[in-house]
Amino acid sequence: MNIVKWFRSFGFMGKMMLVYTVFAVIPMIFLTAYNYRKTSEILTEESFQEMQQNMVTTGKSLESSFLSYSTIMDLLYTNQMLNSYLSVDYTDISYWDMFSYIDKQLHSITILQPNIYRISFYSTNRTLPQDNYYFYKKEELPAGFEAKASEKSGSTTIGGIVNKDGVDYLGFIRKLNYYSSGEIENYLVMMVDANSINEQLGQNDNSRQMYLVDEAGQVLAAGAAAAESDIGKLIPGWKEIPSGDTGRKISMDGIDMIGMRREEDMGLNLLLLIDQESLLAETAEVTQRILFVFLLSSSFVFCAIWLYGKMAEKRVEKVVYAAKKLGDGQFDYILSDMGYDEIGQIANAFNSLNERIQILIRENYEKKLLLKSSEMNLLQEQINPHFLYNALSVISSMAIREGGKKTVQSVRYLADFYRISLNKGRQTVSVQEELDLLQNYMKIQKLRFGDAVDISYDADREILPCRTIKLILQPLVENAIHHGTRGEEVLHISVRVGQDGNRIFYEVSDDGLGIEPEKLVQLRTELKQSQEGFGLKNVDIRVKLNYGKEYGVTINSVYGKGTCIRVEIPGTAGSAFVNNDCL
Repeated sequence: MNIVKWFRSFGFMGKMMLVYTVFAVIPMIFLTAYNYRKTSEILTEESFQEMQQNMVTTGKSLESSFLSYSTIMDLLYTNQMLNSYLSVDYTDISYWDMFSYIDKQLHSITILQPNIYRISFYSTNRTLPQDNYYFYKKEELPAGFEAKASEKSGSTTIGGIVNKDGVDYLGFIRKLNYYSSGEIENYLVMMVDANSINEQLGQNDNSRQMYLVDEAGQVLAAGAAAAESDIGKLIPGWKEIPSGDTGRKISMDGIDMIGMRREEDMGLNLLLLIDQESLLAETAEVTQRILFVFLLSSSFVFCAIWLYGKMAEKRVEKVVYAAKKLGDGQFDYILSDMGYDEIGQIANAFNSLNERIQILIRENYEKKLLLKSSEMNLLQEQINPHFLYNALSVISSMAIREGGKKTVQSVRYLADFYRISLNKGRQTVSVQEELDLLQNYMKIQKLRFGDAVDISYDADREILPCRTIKLILQPLVENAIHHGTRGEEVLHISVRVGQDGNRIFYEVSDDGLGIEPEKLVQLRTELKQSQEGFGLKNVDIRVKLNYGKEYGVTINSVYGKGTCIRVEIPGTAGSAFVNNDCL
């Protein structure tokens, strides 16, 4: 009864959350824990089976390799001619036949078995040639090899690891104990590349390690370079690991490992160590997925429970957020799906206010555009009469002097110039058309000045289709001709059009008279002030109106050497082209 009262004392949202916790959250927690335990048991068993299979596969691979090496040792052991050669006294006879025979036998073996580094004989026969390749003195046997060979009584065994020139080799040894040899003792040693054995063990890492050790615990092979040559220092209780299919938990450098051992031929042991945590990694991954699904579904249910109670609050928060957007100057935020109640009516009034503000802004912007267009048209009209006056003066003068032939040419060039310049009333042309316009202008000037003016062009082909405001180059060249000529000297003008980073530039340089320093300072000041005028100032004003104040005309000049005038406009996505693109 007290529980019922206690339950009734909760609010509506509290009751829903309590029921959700008791009948959904708690059962899911128990289900997840149970699933983790069962999955852990299954995956651990599968991991043990995988370890066992890995041990069997690796053991058989090593057994096959060692069998082939042991067979070679057996064949050499039973070769009576080879053993008789080793027992002969070569004090008074040549050993060439013996050497040739042995070299042929051993060379053929190493050709067929590339992992065999060298086969050598260690003998007490002092008359054998000591070539330090095939023949060595018995005293030169690697440490421990003789003792292990003697223990096996003529059977092939592994003597240990021998390092030559920084490379490890696994040494197989067998005593050639023919009784006919008398007091002579001969030992057959085969060196095999240890890397070929290491590769069969697989790659060691933090979660998996495999070692091949002898009876004394010396590490003969490992999936990677072993930190210790004595396995007892790495795994103190390695001999206590039962041989067979049963694994045992051991500690290695403070890490819990699962160890398995398998006995091999020649007194060898194969050890496999698996990090216990890695065995459960898949279990943890499955648990994480279950937990993720649980949390995700719980979140959806939680949201559904709170949705009804929080609906009004969230709608008010949307209105507040929209008001903040309005205060930040973002007038395109629209409140949608706000319903038809009091909050919905406020939202609709807010939307109407935003729309009205946008209309006012658009009208003001269009007025500014019209004003800007009018200013540019006015500047453009200032250019055309100015040039027309000069051109007609040239035509008039030539018509008087020459009687008409060049006059016709001048008129045609002038017509071509105005055809491009007028451009059906549009303010932009392509870069190619801008160059054509300049070339028509220069044809008229050539008729006037002849060879007194020499002009060259260098244009980047990639930007020729791009759009630009017209009549940029012609005023620059006109300025160079007007102010750069020096008496009878030929004036050389260079016109370059290219791209520099994210900008397109027009550059006109000449080797004329140049500008006096005081005059240069005055010109630069006038350009900064954007005063009205003709020529360079007109170009600078039009560029700044169209593209922004960061673009325009720059002048560099050395009096007596020449002048370079450069105009830059945007060359990437920006207002440099119509619709911000190249055609």
